Amino acid sequence: MKRTDSMSIAKRPLRFAWLLLFLAASAGAEAENRCPVEVTVTDAAKRPVADAAVRALAGPSATTGADGVACLDDLTFGRHELLVVADGFAIEEAAAVVSPGDVVELRVVLRPAFGEELVVTATRTPRRLVEIPVHTRVLGRETIESTLSRTLADALEWSPGVRVESGCQNCNVSQIRMLGLDGPYTQVLVDGQPTVSSLAMVYGIEQLPARLIESIEVVKGGGSALYGGGAVGGVVNLIPHQPVATGGTIETRAIEIGGELGYSLSGVGDWTRPSGGRSLSLFGQIDRVEPHDRDGDGFSEVSERRLESGGLRLEQYLLDDRARLSGELNRTRERRRGGDLRRFELPPHQTALTEAIATDRDAVGLRWLHTLSSRWDYQLAASWAGTKRDSYYGAGFDPDAYGTTRNPLFTVDAQANRSHAQGTLTWGSQWTHDEISDRQLGRGRVIEEANSDLGLFVQDDRRLGSGWTLLYGARSDWHSALDEPVLSPRAALLWSPRLDFTLRASLARGFRPPAVFDEDLHVELVGGGRARVLRNAPDLREETSTAALVSGEWRPFFYNRGSAALEFSVYHTRLDDRFQTIEDDDPATPELELTRINFGRAEIDGAELAVSWRWGSRLEGEVGVVEQRARLAEPEPDFGSRAFLRTPERHALASVTWRLPREIDLFFGARYTGPMLVPHYAGFVAEDRLETTRSFTTLDLNASWRLPLTPAHEPRLTVGLQNLTDAYQTDLDRGPDRDAAYVYGPRFPRSVVVGLELSW
Repeated sequence: MKRTDSMSIAKRPLRFAWLLLFLAASAGAEAENRCPVEVTVTDAAKRPVADAAVRALAGPSATTGADGVACLDDLTFGRHELLVVADGFAIEEAAAVVSPGDVVELRVVLRPAFGEELVVTATRTPRRLVEIPVHTRVLGRETIESTLSRTLADALEWSPGVRVESGCQNCNVSQIRMLGLDGPYTQVLVDGQPTVSSLAMVYGIEQLPARLIESIEVVKGGGSALYGGGAVGGVVNLIPHQPVATGGTIETRAIEIGGELGYSLSGVGDWTRPSGGRSLSLFGQIDRVEPHDRDGDGFSEVSERRLESGGLRLEQYLLDDRARLSGELNRTRERRRGGDLRRFELPPHQTALTEAIATDRDAVGLRWLHTLSSRWDYQLAASWAGTKRDSYYGAGFDPDAYGTTRNPLFTVDAQANRSHAQGTLTWGSQWTHDEISDRQLGRGRVIEEANSDLGLFVQDDRRLGSGWTLLYGARSDWHSALDEPVLSPRAALLWSPRLDFTLRASLARGFRPPAVFDEDLHVELVGGGRARVLRNAPDLREETSTAALVSGEWRPFFYNRGSAALEFSVYHTRLDDRFQTIEDDDPATPELELTRINFGRAEIDGAELAVSWRWGSRLEGEVGVVEQRARLAEPEPDFGSRAFLRTPERHALASVTWRLPREIDLFFGARYTGPMLVPHYAGFVAEDRLETTRSFTTLDLNASWRLPLTPAHEPRLTVGLQNLTDAYQTDLDRGPDRDAAYVYGPRFPRSVVVGLELSW
C-alpha cells in the first residue's frame, strides 16, 4: 500500500527550520572574517547613516546597516571609485585602493541636501534630480515605510500636488488626480514601461503592492517627449525593488478599520552572486480588508478586498558589465465585493445591491541595456500584461448583471542615446497594442475594441552653458482610432544661476484618442440601483491639450547640518474638443445611459507651494499647498456648471518624520481636501442635484521601533493610527437606492495598524 504524503508534508517545517539554522550559522561564520573594504557612513554630527548605498562604479554594491557600516567583500585588486547615496543627503564620492592582504577602512561624511537623488523617468537615463529640466518629485522607500503604505494608492497620497480619490461607495474604485486633471491624463509606468492598461487602471493603483516598490518618481506636466500624448497631467513611474546584497524581509500587519480586523503579510528575498553581476529578487504580498458599514444601513462603505500578489525579478550583467539583461514576472489576484452585507454570503444576484469584481493579472517583461562606447548606448524592452475580470454590478436581485472582461496589452520599446559635448540626444519608438473585450450579455452591453499606437520620438537634452539646460523634442503617434498621425512637441528649460537655486519651465502639446478609457469599464450603480453605462459618441474626435508649467526651487543650508527646499509652481492647461460626459438616457432600458462627446474648451490654472526641510539625519518635514481653478468655456448641460466637478480648488498636506535615539521613528501627517462640486443622482434623494461638499482634514500618527538585536537581524515593531480623528463623509446615501458614486473625502475611516518586520 502506498504511503500518503502527510508524513513528508509534516517533515517540511522541520527541514525548513534546519535550513534556517544552517543559513544563520553560515552568516555567523562569515561575520568572523574581516571585511576587506569597510565603509563607515555618518552625517555631519558623526551619527551613523543606515540604508546608504555604497556602489563601486565597476563592481559590487552594499548597504549600510544600523551602525552605518557597509562591507564590499569582492573588489578586485587596484583602485576603485565608490559612490555613496542615501535618501536626504548629497551624493559623495570616495576611492579605495585594494591590495593583497590589506584591509581598507573608509569614512564618508554625508551632508543633508535636496535634489541629489538619482532619477530616470524624464530622460530614461540616470540623472541627478537638480539637473532635470522636468518638474519631478521622488517618494523613497523610507517614505513608503513611514506612512505604512500597503499599495501605490496609499503612497501617492503623500506626494505634494497629488490627490487620490475614491469614486464608488460599493467597490471603492480610486484614481489619481494631478494638476487639476483626472486619472486618464496621468500615465502610470512600471520601471518605465506602460504595462498598466485601461482595464488594469480601474482598480490598479490599489493592486500594485508597496512591497514591489523601491521608489516612486512623480513627473508633473508633459515636458518629456518620451511618453504618450495623454500624459499631460504627468507621469507616475514605479521603480521596482533592486537588491544590493543577499538577504530578505518579512512583515506582518494587523489592520483594524471601523471595528473590522484585516491583515497584511509581505516579504522580499534577495540573492546576489558573491562575484557580482547577477541578482534575483522574489516578492509577495497578501492583503485582507474586511467590509465595513459606516452608517449602519446594512450596506458597505468599505468593500471587502482579498489581494494576493507575487513575482520575481532577475538581473544579469554581461559583456564586462557594459550590458544588463533584466526580466520580471508578476502575478496579481484580487477579489473585492461591496454592497448588501445582510446577504453577503449569497451569490450576488440574490442580494439587493452588490458590486463584486474578480481580477487576475499576469505581466512579464524583458529589458536589455547596452553601453557601446562612452558616447553610444541603447535599450530594448518588451512586455506583455494580461488582465481578466469577472464582475457583477447589479441591484434588486438582478440575474443579468454579470459580466466578463479580457484585456491583453503588448508593448515593444526601443531607445538609443548619443552623448555629445553639450548633453545627450535620444530617439526611439514605442509600439503598444491594447485589446478590450467587455461583455454584459444580460444587459446587451458589449465592447469589442482593439487599438494600436506607434509612437516615434526624438529628444535633445542639451546644456547651454551658464547654468542653462534645454530638454526639447517631439513625439508623433499613429493611433488606429485616428486617420492622421498626431504630433506632440514638448520642451522644458532649466536655469540654475547658483548651486542652491533652480528655475524650470515646460510646454507640452498632447492628445487623447477616442478610445476606451478606464471609466468606461467600471459600471457605477446610481440612484434606484440603475447601472450607469458610458459610451463614446460615434463622431467623437481626439481631444487636444496644451500645458505650461513654471517652477522654482531654493535649497539653502543651515550650519552644515540642515537643509531646506522652498518650491513653487504655477501651471496652465487648455483642453480643446474636450471630452464631456452627458446624460443620454433611453427610457426603454433599465440602465442610465451616458455619452462622451466633444464639448468645446476648458482651462485649468493653478499654483503649488511646497516647503521641505531636514536637520541632520533625525528630523525632516514637508508642507505642500495647491490652489487651482478649473473652468469650462460653456456650462456643462446636465447641471449647468462651468466649474470642473469633483475638483477642489484647494488641497494640502503636511508631514514630519522624527528619528529618535534607540532606533525609534515617529511620523505625523495631515491631509486637507477643500470643498468641491459633486453630482448627486436621484434614488435616495428625490431628484438629481449638484452638491457643494464640506472640507476634510485627516491626521495620521505612526511610530516604529527597531530592536538592535544583532547587526544581521533587526526586528521592527510598528504602530499606526490613520485618520485618527475619524473624519469621514456624513451625508452618505443609505440603502439599496443610494447613488454609489456620491462619495468624497477620505478613502477610509479611522484605522489602527500594528506590524512586525524581520530582516536578515
